[in-house]
Amino acid sequence: MRLIVGLHHLELGGSQLNALDLAVAMRDHGHEVAVFGNYTDRPGPMADRVRDNGLPLIAERHPAERLGRTMPARPALSRAIARAARDFRADLLHVYEFSVGLDAFYGAHVRRGIPIVTTIYGMRVPRWMPRYGEIIVGTQQLVDEAAAFRARPTLIEPPVNTDHDDPAKADVPAFRAQHGIAPGEILISVVSRLEPDMKAEGILRTIRAVGLLDDSRVRFLVVGGGPSFDDVAAEAERVNTALGRPAVIMAGSMEDPRPAYAAADIMVGMGGSALRAMAFGRPLVVLGIKGFFLGAGPLTAEHFLREGFYGIGTGDVDAAPLAAELRTLIDDPALRAERGAWGRRLVLDRFSLTAAAKTLNAVYERALAQPVPRTRRITEGARVAGHKAVADLLSDGARRRVRRLLG
Repeated sequence: MRLIVGLHHLELGGSQLNALDLAVAMRDHGHEVAVFGNYTDRPGPMADRVRDNGLPLIAERHPAERLGRTMPARPALSRAIARAARDFRADLLHVYEFSVGLDAFYGAHVRRGIPIVTTIYGMRVPRWMPRYGEIIVGTQQLVDEAAAFRARPTLIEPPVNTDHDDPAKADVPAFRAQHGIAPGEILISVVSRLEPDMKAEGILRTIRAVGLLDDSRVRFLVVGGGPSFDDVAAEAERVNTALGRPAVIMAGSMEDPRPAYAAADIMVGMGGSALRAMAFGRPLVVLGIKGFFLGAGPLTAEHFLREGFYGIGTGDVDAAPLAAELRTLIDDPALRAERGAWGRRLVLDRFSLTAAAKTLNAVYERALAQPVPRTRRITEGARVAGHKAVADLLSDGARRRVRRLLG
């Protein structure tokens, strides 16, 4: 099978890293795999990772990401994906996140009938998504919710490459020395793309919690870049000034963030980064939005296994409760070790890349075995384009292009 894996951009992020791990696994299963991704000014670090793994890269420059347009209806990208599918002679497209899913739907599926598999590792499956076809989600809750209005999704929890994400494969003393972390200090770390919609709030709250802790032993390392970097850096500077010491360190993006996980005494984060933290055997506090946080451990496992390593709180964004949760871990080395060992076991048992690849291969076989007639493709394309959430975002030119495409 000839497969194109489509990323929503070429910056480092949990969704992109998961996609690349699975693309390599599919290549190792015997499929011919290429990776498609768009970028704003120049290809990001994911481009190098794709090439380093020996996969062909189809990189498309598109300014929509600069404008923050993460929703679909981007005719230039739809055409680019269609060209890529034609030139690569793709039998199947596997795209990540719903914006690229809609680009591929109009660009390669409606016009040419190429099957599409869409992975959504966000917190919802939009009702305007096509009602047929294979969709993959990361939590059982999303499977149940989406099955009420479309073909039932497949559950593939974000996989972890435990051979790669191994605490034994990082030089912890050198990393801590590089960032000025003394042997007796307790390092809290987060590895995340700094985005305003889902991630920045929890990281900003953690910075404020570090300020409330006012503990000279505690340092907080923020690894990652993105549109919210300046806001996060400003809050870090404010807290550092108030404490009179560099308690918060803005490390920026790292092409290989494994040492940041391995060197931490405590991790905070969400999604794929949370799972990687557990793969490294680090105690974890999961962040979300609207004030959500929850320590990961045996008593909270059921919550995370159903709803994912993320959450939505009540709206109370006071940093004091998070500071208290961190204080419990800071003051109890035995609890840190216990939580870290538990997390490593959970990842090895449930979130292995091998199991995810086996399930994904079965999804591909189903997608290829169910061709969709042209009439149904056009009918569903018209329904999606007419949905208010999509139609409101279409420019007049985009509306005309969709109408021409649908005849």
